[in-house]
Amino acid sequence: MQTPHFSAALLLISVLPGYSQVLPVEPLPQVVAPVTERVQRQAELLQQQALQQTQHQHLLHQLAEKAALPDPLTILPKTLDVLSHSGQLGWREVEVELGFRAVEREWLLLLSAQEWQQLSARWPQLQQFVHTSTELQALGLLLLQLKLPAELDSATALSRQFNAELARFIGRNHLYQPQLSDTADGTAAALPTAMCEQPVTLGMVDTAVATGLPALATGQFRLLQQNFLPADITPTYSHGTAVASVLAARADGNPALLPQLTLYSASAFYASSDFLQSATLAHVLTALNWLAGQQVKVINMSLTGPDNPVLALTVAQLAQQQVVLVAAAGNGGPTAAALYPAAYPDVIAVTAVDQQLQLYRWANQGDYIDYAAVGVKVPVLSVSGAVTHQSGTSLAAPVVSAAVACLLAEVPELTLAQIKQQLTQRARDVGPPGKDSQFGFGLLSAPLKAQLQ
Repeated sequence: MQTPHFSAALLLISVLPGYSQVLPVEPLPQVVAPVTERVQRQAELLQQQALQQTQHQHLLHQLAEKAALPDPLTILPKTLDVLSHSGQLGWREVEVELGFRAVEREWLLLLSAQEWQQLSARWPQLQQFVHTSTELQALGLLLLQLKLPAELDSATALSRQFNAELARFIGRNHLYQPQLSDTADGTAAALPTAMCEQPVTLGMVDTAVATGLPALATGQFRLLQQNFLPADITPTYSHGTAVASVLAARADGNPALLPQLTLYSASAFYASSDFLQSATLAHVLTALNWLAGQQVKVINMSLTGPDNPVLALTVAQLAQQQVVLVAAAGNGGPTAAALYPAAYPDVIAVTAVDQQLQLYRWANQGDYIDYAAVGVKVPVLSVSGAVTHQSGTSLAAPVVSAAVACLLAEVPELTLAQIKQQLTQRARDVGPPGKDSQFGFGLLSAPLKAQLQ
């Protein structure tokens, strides 16, 4: 009478993976229950594996899609001549360490006049490499552009020749790029409402801004521009015009983000190609010096590039003068290394989200992210005045710059730490509780006072 029970139990057990021997014979009612549980657990495991495989395939699809997009820096040739209007060589771009770009064999020294006297007295041979010298009066520093021979064209060679003391003051004349993409995905962002109604002043280092556009033609918007490129190098306009329109454009009867804005625009970008705009660090520094001299206390920098001792010194100097820098976090993707100036502690780093508060898929991530703002499929002005939709951390940064400018319009003596405290109180926590590597302290949006907790 037990033979049928034995056959049924043996049949069920033999189909289970991992069994190489027959279990002892038991009556059927006692065997079916544990076997059924194991089969159920096996089914659940298979479901989990299928889900993981789907997620993995989705990630691979995203990575493949990202890889299919052209990387402007890698598309450029190893060397690129930047020519003047007359066809003369202005400077030559070259690829340097970590895939970044810089002016060929050009290094910058940023230091006080007294420090330069001490260095040049210790190493007189440095003076023969000085190409230009510029006094940055508002920063209280001296900027020297050096043209080095090939055998000294590396941090290692310089340290070996002059020892590590020089490293505090010197860095390549790196190139920095805007953080804007024409591939605008997601639902179109809503038109802005006013961040605040007070008159505010804001500065930005960017491309030039196109003038005469009807959406920017308001008596309450004042634009003061200064070009920091050589007179015979053509400036570009598209990126700065887009950023300015986020701040000051009016559309369909909606107020501007900053209805009473005085914008100081420091133009430092030229066209490396038809699809990439670049600014040398030397031109960025002279632009920042001008803005500091205009007593601008909030500066938007929708640009990124490598860490550089000279840029770090400038940021520290501006922080001492209570100038607040707000920068785009970067569009390198979730696994990209930190980008600068956003990653410096004295800079407010801004990432981008879409209308559904999902993180912009190519936004950088990291502990340096401070805040998020809408920056996906944002309506912006082109140079012709037409409205287009673009994406990037470049378009999120000015929203936070506007918030900082509104806070300083109310209480001008706020320190950077106090500003971040105020912004954090007004931010909407859209990620994991507290500060996180994707959204920072959370989302900032207009109107600023509506976010008060």
